[in-house]
Amino acid sequence: MSKKEKKFEIEIKETKENESRVNEVYIDGRMIGRISQINDKNFVASNQNGEMRVKSIDEGIQWVIAEFNLHSI
Repeated sequence: MSKKEKKFEIEIKETKENESRVNEVYIDGRMIGRISQINDKNFVASNQNGEMRVKSIDEGIQWVIAEFNLHSI
């Protein structure tokens, strides 16, 4: 059984919150998660289902998108 390929737009917006950098991940205009910087080497990726400690912003973005794909079926 094959599935039709879905296309969507991913947007990353960087903001400042309480002296720390926060990256918000949007898919088709809807915010699906955030990556917050704890210190120079640690980040926390979060979405409506939970959060995970990651080592980089890129790793956090990948986790948020993977969680979105997993739970948006």
